[in-house]
Amino acid sequence: MKKIVVYSTLFFGITIFAMLSVCFAFLFSNSNYFIPFISQHTPNDDSQNILTTAPWDIALYDSFYARADRSPVELIEKVKGGIVPHHLLAGYLDAQFFESLKKQRPSTIVLISPDHFSRGNSPVSTASATWKTPYGKVYADVSLVRMIAATSTVTLREDVLSEEHGMYGILPFIAKSLPNTHIVPLTLKVDMSVEDIQSLAVLLKTILPKDAVIVGSVDFSHYQTSPVATFHDERTTSIIRSFDYDRVGSIEVDSPPSVRLVMELMRLYGTQNIAHETSLNAADLVGNQDAENLTSYYVPYFVAGEATTSSDVSMLFFGDMMLDRQVASNMGNKGLSVILDILAGQEGRFFRGMDIVSANLEGTLVQHRIATTKEIAFRFDPKLALQLLDYNFNLVTLANNHALDMGHAGFVETKQVLGSVGIDYYGDAYAVTTSSVFYKEIDGKTFAFIGFNDTFNSLSEEQAVTLIQEAKEKNDVVILNIHWGVEYKESSHPRQQYLAHLFIDNGVDMIIGHHPHVVEEMEIYKNRPIFYSLGNFIFDQYFSVPTQQSLAVGAVVHDDGISLYLFPLKGEHSVVRQMNTEEKSVFLGKLFDRSNLGQYTFDTKNHLFIPFSI
Repeated sequence: MKKIVVYSTLFFGITIFAMLSVCFAFLFSNSNYFIPFISQHTPNDDSQNILTTAPWDIALYDSFYARADRSPVELIEKVKGGIVPHHLLAGYLDAQFFESLKKQRPSTIVLISPDHFSRGNSPVSTASATWKTPYGKVYADVSLVRMIAATSTVTLREDVLSEEHGMYGILPFIAKSLPNTHIVPLTLKVDMSVEDIQSLAVLLKTILPKDAVIVGSVDFSHYQTSPVATFHDERTTSIIRSFDYDRVGSIEVDSPPSVRLVMELMRLYGTQNIAHETSLNAADLVGNQDAENLTSYYVPYFVAGEATTSSDVSMLFFGDMMLDRQVASNMGNKGLSVILDILAGQEGRFFRGMDIVSANLEGTLVQHRIATTKEIAFRFDPKLALQLLDYNFNLVTLANNHALDMGHAGFVETKQVLGSVGIDYYGDAYAVTTSSVFYKEIDGKTFAFIGFNDTFNSLSEEQAVTLIQEAKEKNDVVILNIHWGVEYKESSHPRQQYLAHLFIDNGVDMIIGHHPHVVEEMEIYKNRPIFYSLGNFIFDQYFSVPTQQSLAVGAVVHDDGISLYLFPLKGEHSVVRQMNTEEKSVFLGKLFDRSNLGQYTFDTKNHLFIPFSI
């Protein structure tokens, strides 16, 4: 009998020891896969001030969870971080994310939000307050908050956080999905420096518990149509996936610093792999692709592993830009804001979030007009160059029939003016020379931008082909801007078609045409896009409808192909705006009827992907 008791006691002891060993192994391991254990939580501190979340609408949040329950995100790996929206039209995405953390039961969530209205008096604001939500209280980790607030870049500011919708709209999700989890709330000002972000990331990595999860509360493209938002997001999401720190500051979101802080922490933790992601915009949620003033959303789930190595480069091309005569008169002393602010929209976001913004500069930037026998000669105020930079124009082609309107000296002065403000240029009015090509490396991809003019006299095909072949040998992608065709004709001339095919046969990957002053058709030849003419972007030819219509083309160059987006524009006394739904439908219908797209079709977001391989 004693032996049985001894053996039973020994067996029980071994069992308890084994269970404790397993628990401690998981508690202190860096395992990338989830196995549940009991987390150690900071005690709730009921001595802190109480703040209240909004909206106080439990039925609304319940509806988010009901939708999330229909499409749950279930991952094997531990989620170390993510980004969720605070625009609650997409609240079900937040519910999905925080529900996916329930099995992990993290002791701490670091919630990173924009300081939307720059209320803070330091780069970062935080608070140790307790939050009252429709699902109960959410407690701060007071000791961690105080440690962070002891640094020079962080200030305790309950008043800032209490009025920050990027913070208070998210907390009910934490209360419902993770009721025992504490928070470290941080709001970041939009001008927070890279150095301060990196220092904060190192501090957080040092002091946070091992099971902490990092969550950015960030909305993506703002105030745009669905095609523009999708175009912007294609670059933004690529930058996040590839952890491209050089370009993250230029993404079109409401808080690049918040995104960067999440990325810096994921790098420090070695969790740069995205196990699941969702990217959409408000038009997708309401089922109306014609909706305007949209917000878009991107929700990545970061787990252990490396980032992707893909490189995607985004460009926006416009047609002829002439800033003299009636255009100059309409602008007056106010300059480009008169004609571009409607298109730019709130916060100038239409022109944000691209690597290249380019147009055909149809004239010269010179201080003084000179006498000339040329019947039509354009001279632009040099002050406009700096204003172009305000709208993120950073590349222009000079290969056109107005580049020498103020003589050779005016051409030289134009290049000097552009260079002085940081706008790159290329192209010659008459010849094919070394100045006809501009080389640029963007995120590891090499580009050759070539400018030709076929209007004064016939372009030398032999010289043009030689330059294209040389450019292709040295670069990943060759993009040609060419001045050609017959004015006011909405269908291309046979010579345009001949040259386009010749140039693509010899290495050009995309052709942007201009000069006819109207939009001509598009063609896809050997899986390479040709836009025969984008029409008048800014001009004073008010005598017809076609001369006041133009096409802006968004292009995202991937490793395996090109994404294209079409943005139909309309000028009204040179004031440019996007076409409304009815105008756009008629315009694109006629354009597609004239075009030769082969097997390809643009989708409801005016988007088309063309693979490089045939």
